[in-house]
Amino acid sequence: MNIRFLVFSLLIYCNIYSQNLEKENSISVMLMNCYEGSEMDETKIDFSDYFAVYEKEKYLITNFEIKKYDSDSIVQPKFLIKGLDSIKGSTNGKWIDRKMYPGETIIFSVPNSEDEENSRSYSIYIKGELIETENNEFPYFKKIENYELRVAFGKTNESIEKMHIPSFPSGGFEGGIYLYWIGDLNGDNRLDMLVGTSTHYAGIELIFYLSDKTDKELFIKHKVGSCSSC
Repeated sequence: MNIRFLVFSLLIYCNIYSQNLEKENSISVMLMNCYEGSEMDETKIDFSDYFAVYEKEKYLITNFEIKKYDSDSIVQPKFLIKGLDSIKGSTNGKWIDRKMYPGETIIFSVPNSEDEENSRSYSIYIKGELIETENNEFPYFKKIENYELRVAFGKTNESIEKMHIPSFPSGGFEGGIYLYWIGDLNGDNRLDMLVGTSTHYAGIELIFYLSDKTDKELFIKHKVGSCSSC
Protein backbone atom coordinates (compact mmCIF):
# COMPACT_ATOMS: atom_id res chain seq x y z
CA MET A 1 0.00 0.00 0.00
CA ASN A 2 1.20 3.49 -0.83
CA ILE A 3 2.69 5.01 2.37
CA ARG A 4 1.47 8.50 1.55
CA PHE A 5 -2.06 7.23 1.02
CA LEU A 6 -1.94 5.34 4.34
CA VAL A 7 -0.72 8.40 6.26
CA PHE A 8 -3.34 10.59 4.57
CA SER A 9 -6.09 8.09 5.45
CA LEU A 10 -4.98 7.97 9.08
CA LEU A 11 -4.97 11.76 9.31
CA ILE A 12 -8.52 11.92 7.94
CA TYR A 13 -9.68 9.22 10.36
CA CYS A 14 -8.07 10.93 13.35
CA ASN A 15 -9.57 14.27 12.39
CA ILE A 16 -13.07 12.80 11.99
CA TYR A 17 -12.73 10.88 15.26
CA SER A 18 -11.61 13.97 17.20
CA GLN A 19 -14.44 16.04 15.70
CA ASN A 20 -17.00 13.42 16.68
CA LEU A 21 -15.54 13.11 20.18
CA GLU A 22 -15.69 16.88 20.63
CA LYS A 23 -19.24 17.02 19.33
CA GLU A 24 -20.41 14.19 21.60
CA ASN A 25 -18.91 15.85 24.69
CA SER A 26 -20.03 19.39 23.87
CA ILE A 27 -22.14 21.29 26.41
CA SER A 28 -25.15 23.30 25.30
CA VAL A 29 -27.20 25.80 27.35
CA MET A 30 -30.49 27.55 26.64
CA LEU A 31 -31.68 30.49 28.75
CA MET A 32 -35.45 30.46 28.93
CA ASN A 33 -35.88 34.25 28.97
CA CYS A 34 -33.77 34.65 25.84
CA TYR A 35 -36.08 32.88 23.44
CA GLU A 36 -39.54 33.51 22.13
CA GLY A 37 -42.09 30.72 21.99
CA SER A 38 -41.44 29.94 18.33
CA GLU A 39 -37.74 29.40 19.03
CA MET A 40 -38.58 26.85 21.74
CA ASP A 41 -40.69 24.80 19.31
CA GLU A 42 -40.14 21.08 20.03
CA THR A 43 -40.54 20.32 16.33
CA LYS A 44 -37.35 22.31 15.71
CA ILE A 45 -35.28 21.37 18.78
CA ASP A 46 -34.75 17.95 20.34
CA PHE A 47 -35.07 18.51 24.09
CA SER A 48 -34.76 14.84 25.06
CA ASP A 49 -31.15 15.23 26.27
CA TYR A 50 -31.68 18.51 28.13
CA PHE A 51 -31.79 18.87 31.89
CA ALA A 52 -33.77 21.73 33.41
CA VAL A 53 -32.48 23.79 36.34
CA TYR A 54 -35.31 24.97 38.61
CA GLU A 55 -35.06 27.39 41.51
CA LYS A 56 -36.74 26.25 44.72
CA GLU A 57 -37.19 28.14 48.00
CA LYS A 58 -34.22 30.46 48.41
CA TYR A 59 -33.68 29.64 52.09
CA LEU A 60 -32.95 25.95 51.38
CA ILE A 61 -29.31 24.82 51.25
CA THR A 62 -30.01 22.91 48.03
CA ASN A 63 -32.16 25.60 46.49
CA PHE A 64 -31.94 24.38 42.88
CA GLU A 65 -33.41 21.18 41.48
CA ILE A 66 -32.11 19.57 38.27
CA LYS A 67 -34.18 17.07 36.35
CA LYS A 68 -35.08 16.09 32.80
CA TYR A 69 -36.82 18.92 30.97
CA ASP A 70 -40.59 18.58 30.64
CA SER A 71 -42.07 21.07 28.21
CA ASP A 72 -45.56 20.38 29.60
CA SER A 73 -44.63 21.54 33.10
CA ILE A 74 -46.21 24.81 34.20
CA VAL A 75 -43.05 25.65 36.16
CA GLN A 76 -40.42 27.33 34.00
CA PRO A 77 -36.77 26.47 34.68
CA LYS A 78 -34.06 29.11 34.80
CA PHE A 79 -32.08 27.39 32.05
CA LEU A 80 -31.61 24.12 30.17
CA ILE A 81 -28.32 22.26 29.84
CA LYS A 82 -27.06 19.13 28.11
CA GLY A 83 -23.70 17.49 27.61
CA LEU A 84 -22.36 17.35 31.19
CA ASP A 85 -20.68 14.07 32.12
CA SER A 86 -22.25 14.22 35.58
CA ILE A 87 -25.00 16.31 37.09
CA LYS A 88 -26.56 16.51 40.55
CA GLY A 89 -30.26 16.11 41.28
CA SER A 90 -30.20 19.14 43.57
CA THR A 91 -27.60 21.74 44.47
CA ASN A 92 -26.99 25.12 46.00
CA GLY A 93 -26.71 28.10 43.72
CA LYS A 94 -27.65 31.71 43.05
CA TRP A 95 -29.62 33.13 40.14
CA ILE A 96 -28.22 36.59 39.31
CA ASP A 97 -29.31 37.25 35.72
CA ARG A 98 -27.88 40.72 35.06
CA LYS A 99 -24.98 42.74 33.73
CA MET A 100 -22.16 43.31 36.22
CA TYR A 101 -20.33 46.63 36.65
CA PRO A 102 -16.89 47.63 38.00
CA GLY A 103 -16.78 47.65 41.79
CA GLU A 104 -19.33 44.85 42.26
CA THR A 105 -18.41 41.78 44.33
CA ILE A 106 -20.39 38.62 45.05
CA ILE A 107 -19.25 36.24 47.80
CA PHE A 108 -20.46 32.69 47.28
CA SER A 109 -19.78 29.52 49.28
CA VAL A 110 -19.99 25.98 47.93
CA PRO A 111 -20.73 23.73 50.91
CA ASN A 112 -19.20 20.29 51.28
CA SER A 113 -21.82 18.19 53.08
CA GLU A 114 -19.37 15.34 53.73
CA ASP A 115 -16.58 17.55 55.06
CA GLU A 116 -17.72 21.02 56.11
CA GLU A 117 -14.16 22.16 56.81
CA ASN A 118 -13.41 21.74 53.10
CA SER A 119 -16.29 23.95 51.96
CA ARG A 120 -15.09 26.58 49.51
CA SER A 121 -15.72 30.33 49.52
CA TYR A 122 -15.27 32.35 46.33
CA SER A 123 -15.15 36.08 45.57
CA ILE A 124 -16.57 36.96 42.16
CA TYR A 125 -15.87 40.55 41.23
CA ILE A 126 -15.65 43.08 38.41
CA LYS A 127 -12.79 45.48 37.69
CA GLY A 128 -12.67 48.28 35.14
CA GLU A 129 -11.84 51.90 34.48
CA LEU A 130 -14.65 54.31 33.57
CA ILE A 131 -13.39 56.78 30.97
CA GLU A 132 -15.27 60.09 31.14
CA THR A 133 -16.27 62.23 28.18
CA GLU A 134 -14.59 65.55 27.58
CA ASN A 135 -16.06 68.45 29.56
CA ASN A 136 -18.41 66.00 31.33
CA GLU A 137 -20.74 65.99 28.33
CA PHE A 138 -23.58 63.48 27.98
CA PRO A 139 -23.46 60.45 28.08
CA TYR A 140 -20.69 61.31 30.63
CA PHE A 141 -18.71 58.11 30.03
CA LYS A 142 -17.05 57.13 26.74
CA LYS A 143 -16.23 53.54 27.62
CA ILE A 144 -15.09 51.05 30.22
CA GLU A 145 -11.48 50.00 29.76
CA ASN A 146 -9.97 46.79 31.17
CA TYR A 147 -13.48 45.63 32.03
CA GLU A 148 -12.78 42.32 33.72
CA LEU A 149 -14.48 39.47 35.54
CA ARG A 150 -12.24 37.84 38.16
CA VAL A 151 -12.71 35.02 40.65
CA ALA A 152 -10.65 34.58 43.82
CA PHE A 153 -10.41 31.44 45.93
CA GLY A 154 -7.77 31.09 48.63
CA LYS A 155 -4.45 32.18 47.15
CA THR A 156 -5.78 31.84 43.59
CA ASN A 157 -7.07 34.89 41.73
CA GLU A 158 -7.93 34.31 38.07
CA SER A 159 -9.00 36.60 35.25
CA ILE A 160 -12.09 35.03 33.66
CA GLU A 161 -13.12 37.54 30.99
CA LYS A 162 -11.61 40.86 29.93
CA MET A 163 -12.73 43.42 27.35
CA HIS A 164 -13.28 47.08 26.51
CA ILE A 165 -16.83 48.31 25.89
CA PRO A 166 -17.98 51.66 24.45
CA SER A 167 -20.99 53.66 25.59
CA PHE A 168 -24.15 54.43 23.63
CA PRO A 169 -24.66 58.04 22.51
CA SER A 170 -28.00 57.85 24.34
CA GLY A 171 -26.40 56.55 27.54
CA GLY A 172 -25.46 53.14 28.91
CA PHE A 173 -22.89 50.74 27.51
CA GLU A 174 -22.84 48.62 24.38
CA GLY A 175 -22.35 45.07 25.59
CA GLY A 176 -20.78 43.83 28.80
CA ILE A 177 -20.33 40.86 31.11
CA TYR A 178 -23.48 39.16 32.35
CA LEU A 179 -23.56 36.81 35.32
CA TYR A 180 -26.54 34.45 35.13
CA TRP A 181 -26.02 31.57 37.55
CA ILE A 182 -23.37 30.43 40.03
CA GLY A 183 -23.35 27.16 41.97
CA ASP A 184 -22.16 23.56 41.84
CA LEU A 185 -23.88 21.84 38.94
CA ASN A 186 -21.72 18.71 38.58
CA GLY A 187 -21.42 17.87 42.29
CA ASP A 188 -17.65 18.20 42.78
CA ASN A 189 -17.93 20.78 45.59
CA ARG A 190 -16.42 23.47 43.36
CA LEU A 191 -17.86 26.58 41.75
CA ASP A 192 -19.47 26.53 38.28
CA MET A 193 -20.68 29.68 36.50
CA LEU A 194 -22.98 30.54 33.61
CA VAL A 195 -21.72 33.79 32.09
CA GLY A 196 -22.62 35.92 29.08
CA THR A 197 -20.33 38.27 27.18
CA SER A 198 -21.25 40.85 24.57
CA THR A 199 -19.58 43.60 22.59
CA HIS A 200 -22.83 44.49 20.81
CA TYR A 201 -26.34 45.14 22.06
CA ALA A 202 -27.94 42.62 19.70
CA GLY A 203 -26.27 39.43 20.89
CA ILE A 204 -24.72 37.68 23.89
CA GLU A 205 -22.39 34.68 23.84
CA LEU A 206 -23.13 32.17 26.60
CA ILE A 207 -20.15 30.57 28.35
CA PHE A 208 -20.28 27.84 30.99
CA TYR A 209 -17.29 27.82 33.32
CA LEU A 210 -17.08 24.27 34.61
CA SER A 211 -14.87 23.66 37.63
CA ASP A 212 -11.50 22.04 36.98
CA LYS A 213 -11.42 18.89 39.12
CA THR A 214 -7.63 18.73 38.84
CA ASP A 215 -7.40 22.16 40.54
CA LYS A 216 -4.75 23.27 38.03
CA GLU A 217 -7.10 26.15 37.22
CA LEU A 218 -10.40 27.26 38.67
CA PHE A 219 -12.42 26.61 35.51
CA ILE A 220 -12.57 24.97 32.13
CA LYS A 221 -14.24 27.27 29.60
CA HIS A 222 -17.09 25.97 27.41
CA LYS A 223 -18.83 28.09 24.78
CA VAL A 224 -22.38 26.80 25.11
CA GLY A 225 -24.69 28.96 23.00
CA SER A 226 -25.94 32.45 22.38
CA CYS A 227 -28.78 34.74 23.30
CA SER A 228 -30.33 37.32 21.02
CA SER A 229 -33.04 38.89 23.15
CA CYS A 230 -31.90 39.00 26.79
